[in-house]
Amino acid sequence: MEPLPNSWADIQPDTIYQATNGLLVSFSQAQIQLGIKYDQNNKHLKAIEKGIVAPRGNIGLVPSEVEDYELKSKVLGKGGDRRFHGKILDGVLHFPGFFTEH
Repeated sequence: MEPLPNSWADIQPDTIYQATNGLLVSFSQAQIQLGIKYDQNNKHLKAIEKGIVAPRGNIGLVPSEVEDYELKSKVLGKGGDRRFHGKILDGVLHFPGFFTEH
């Protein structure tokens, strides 16, 4: 199992990566393109790497309020207005390229 890269540009679509917290994650091509476009500082990757956190005041993964999605990445500060949502498929948190703004 490959470790989760630190940069969107280094991620291959539909490859399963392991975060340091043990979480297995994968990304669609659409999600990688969104990451390159909207997350130049790779904050969302750092949030995914950190894993599940308390929803208030933390960078990490928090529950998604969107139907059919379990978790979303949460970042603070610049770029924090977007959340990338992931679904758990066969034990892997997959990011298909869906995001919300708030």
